[in-house]
Amino acid sequence: MPPIIGITATLKEDVDSVAERPLGRFVRADLDYVEGVAAAGGVPVVLPPVGGRRTAEAVIRGLDGLLLSGGSDLDPGYYGEEPAPELGPTIPERDAFEMPLLALALRHKLPIFGICRGMQLLNVALGGTLYQDLPSQWGRGVLKHRQETPKWQPTHEVEVLGGAYLGEIMDRDVIKVNSYHHQGIKDLAGGLVVSARSADGVAEAVEAGDLSERWLVGVQWHAEAMRGADPRQGALFEAHVSAAERHAMRRAAA
Repeated sequence: MPPIIGITATLKEDVDSVAERPLGRFVRADLDYVEGVAAAGGVPVVLPPVGGRRTAEAVIRGLDGLLLSGGSDLDPGYYGEEPAPELGPTIPERDAFEMPLLALALRHKLPIFGICRGMQLLNVALGGTLYQDLPSQWGRGVLKHRQETPKWQPTHEVEVLGGAYLGEIMDRDVIKVNSYHHQGIKDLAGGLVVSARSADGVAEAVEAGDLSERWLVGVQWHAEAMRGADPRQGALFEAHVSAAERHAMRRAAA
């Protein structure tokens, strides 16, 4: 059986722009994530952010891997800070579901792939902190990390650090990426190492310091949206699904 990959979703309120009336609140997971997992050979399962820890405990048993998707800012209370004026919208229900879900996934040593917010969430869950707003908190020389170009279009380069597993996956020392974030890693969590940085020094990718112990990879860019323009972005999904398959085989043999 192919491995089952849980994909975290968000909540979105839609409004009828013509009638100017609310249409309701919806669970949303971009199709690019789902197609990325399916193309890599996994079975994608979208996880609605409801029910908090109780739901997280119920769904974790059926997963072979976890993909943490992008989206809203994480409540800075999870890393011991008060909200800065530049903090973007947060979704309490999403935070309350994803934090225990991620803690359980780490405990069960599920392969975890974090994209954008997902990478930041992984860092916080392991004890790290974030810049709540790079433009105002990083200082001079920071790149424009929140672009307005189509999501498949690269806007800057990141340099893969020597010896990083990311370089093995992508088969490149320099990667052209898109960029749609205003937050970033400040204090790196123990157990993680930075595997790529942009020219301004912002951490653009992280991975487990010991990948033989557990498979953890996070990227700050939206790899799911770039697979058509750059097939090597799909290699990230393939590596994650392969790790989930190995995890499933070990669990079946236990």
